[in-house]
Amino acid sequence: MNAGPTPSRKSNDAKIAEQTVAAYELRLTGKSLREIGKELGLAPSTVSVRISDALRERVDPLVDHYRAMLLDRLDMYAVRAYKVMTSRHILVQQGKVIYDPSTGEPLIDSAPVLAAIDRLTRIAEAVAKLVGANAVIKADVTVTPVDPTDLALWRLVEDAKAKNAAEEARLRGEDPGASGGGS
Repeated sequence: MNAGPTPSRKSNDAKIAEQTVAAYELRLTGKSLREIGKELGLAPSTVSVRISDALRERVDPLVDHYRAMLLDRLDMYAVRAYKVMTSRHILVQQGKVIYDPSTGEPLIDSAPVLAAIDRLTRIAEAVAKLVGANAVIKADVTVTPVDPTDLALWRLVEDAKAKNAAEEARLRGEDPGASGGGS
């Protein structure tokens, strides 16, 4: 029977842990995923996974610094995309400006605006993910099924309590109808 991970598994886990730390630290220096991958001998997608793992595992000022750096970068991208979205784009085909035959004015190209809107949406999604706005919210909910018999019994108990209160008031000489608007 095997009592634990094999030596090769342990060394592989150690290697992954080293790659995770190295990828994270290199990313903090501003290197791209491709540059980090080349330096560590990993695919850029693997580098991205290692950095994500590091962010999940670490809670320290460096993580906050990295998130702030990414938020700044996303903000810069959003500013650029917004400029594209709000700029006027003339429709050009085969190197020639296309004019509206009825007005003689250049036609407006909406493709760059739509692409900028799409990009801004993707940037907003990335920001939401980065700041945890899309995080799953855990709710502790208890559902108690109500049996119609239990409900009827509860009503009988409430009625009995009301009758007892009225009887106690009568025995004390109080008018049970005076407080509730009887007659």
